[in-house]
Amino acid sequence: MRPILEKQALEKQVPEKKIAYSGFAIEPIWLIMAVVTMGWTYTMLHLLNLNHDVGYGNFGPGMGIFDVFNTYLKDNSYLFLANLPICTTFDEMWTIYSGLSAFSMWFSMVLAMMVPSLLPFLMSKRPVAKSVWGFLFGYLAVWALCCVVGVSLQYLLYAGGYLNNQMVITSHWFSAVIFFTIGIYQFTQVKAAACINRKRVIDRALNSSSGHGMAWKYGTQYGMTCVKGCCPLMLSMFAFGLMNIVAMAGLTILMYIETNSSFVERHTRYIGITAIVLGVFSLFFNLGSI
Repeated sequence: MRPILEKQALEKQVPEKKIAYSGFAIEPIWLIMAVVTMGWTYTMLHLLNLNHDVGYGNFGPGMGIFDVFNTYLKDNSYLFLANLPICTTFDEMWTIYSGLSAFSMWFSMVLAMMVPSLLPFLMSKRPVAKSVWGFLFGYLAVWALCCVVGVSLQYLLYAGGYLNNQMVITSHWFSAVIFFTIGIYQFTQVKAAACINRKRVIDRALNSSSGHGMAWKYGTQYGMTCVKGCCPLMLSMFAFGLMNIVAMAGLTILMYIETNSSFVERHTRYIGITAIVLGVFSLFFNLGSI
């Protein structure tokens, strides 16, 4: 009887937040922090590479606050950036290399902006289908496909003259169309269904005791619901500027709240109203010049 009691006591001492995988255990928070840090770091490298002799204010509204550092960022110590696979859009005839570089830019934005919303889920005390790795890879695989769409839109807009070298929309009416589309979408049944399905997938994943294959399945399902719910918001970066880290930070907070809030419908409407207001503002002013 005593050995059984000792075994039960040892089982209770095992931290519930650690997820076993291939013989070792990890804390989900460290995995998420590492992935998010990679996303923000690579995004900053893109920004530094594209700055050259122009001010940061040319990269979108709010970015002018970084011009104070412009003198330091022009030093020769940053010349190593020229040898990195950083996206540039100075040539209408893109190559495979420039396309992959653009994809890396979009994917780094996903890591920086979308992965933080997973934190409350992955930090749950209950196991996430035994493998946080499988869930995360499935989730990112879906967003990788979305990045391909983003790269295609980026190329078409640049080739059509709607996107400048700082990757900001040059037409104020086109920015207005983007914001109006986002605002209207926030009130649609498709958006509402995406929010509901997102919660259902989370509940199924939390209550699952299956292996890594099911973790991948739940990750892809959750990724698809997030794409339906958040991808239109990501497209607002065309209006704000693809390298606008101020807008990236703001959208990251909005999507985190919308994804994990108990009042999803209310936050969705607030975001929709804000987008419509920005659309009206864009009819008269170019956000890229602010």
